[in-house]
Amino acid sequence: MKIKHCIFIIFFVLLVYTYTYSCSSGDTNSTTPESLFKGFAAAIKSSDEAKAETFCTKEFWNEKRDSGKRIFKQATRKKFEMRKNNVQISSEGKKAVVTVDITQNGKVVDQVYFYAIDVKGKWLFDGMDENKNHTGHYLEGRLPARFYLSDYSGNSELEELGTKLIQTAAPLQDAAADPVKQESLLKGLLIGDPGKIHSELRLLLKVSNMKLKVVATHMVDSIRRGAIVINDETGKEKVFIYVAREDDGWMLINCYTGWLSGEAILR
Repeated sequence: MKIKHCIFIIFFVLLVYTYTYSCSSGDTNSTTPESLFKGFAAAIKSSDEAKAETFCTKEFWNEKRDSGKRIFKQATRKKFEMRKNNVQISSEGKKAVVTVDITQNGKVVDQVYFYAIDVKGKWLFDGMDENKNHTGHYLEGRLPARFYLSDYSGNSELEELGTKLIQTAAPLQDAAADPVKQESLLKGLLIGDPGKIHSELRLLLKVSNMKLKVVATHMVDSIRRGAIVINDETGKEKVFIYVAREDDGWMLINCYTGWLSGEAILR
């Protein structure tokens, strides 16, 4: 009896120690988005890369762009910590967005969004970005966790719109002080206030004296939005035009130079 009693005591002590160590080290089964974040944050804090990987899908951890591995290495190198700000769960309970405050020296320096998915009762992170407007589309199933506009191919309708905008750019530039002419030029191309459209297209109109061409288009059918990439004759500057497909025509969202932006198309 004494031996059995001693064995029981030893087993109980080991069980308590294992549980205590597990909790203190942030070990978790990630059965909720909250426990998933807690485990991932603890793995970062302890610089445990192998552990951090277990809280991410294979695709997210190895993503070439915004990956789980990249955020882990950044956090451990820059010594910043992550603090949960908010958790949103989809109506069917299988997707979640964890809003995270990035802190350094006790101050919030950034905010990011982690996209989680329930895989057979275990929650895993499947993507991350800084685009607040992406979150609702993800939860409602319109966009994936890892949303990159360059992954989407374009269509002939966008190419036709881009070509017509190029042809209209020079006369539209000349119509800066003529709202009536602006409306006439934009009819059938873009819907909305002509003066506002003229102002928002200023980056395209600025290069209207150059030889321009449509070099790429990207269409996201799930949100009915697309991008037109226009190159000038020097090949050094590109203009990115973001549009939304409404029932009565195309509406201008943004017009930028620089690079293709998933964030710009969601504004």
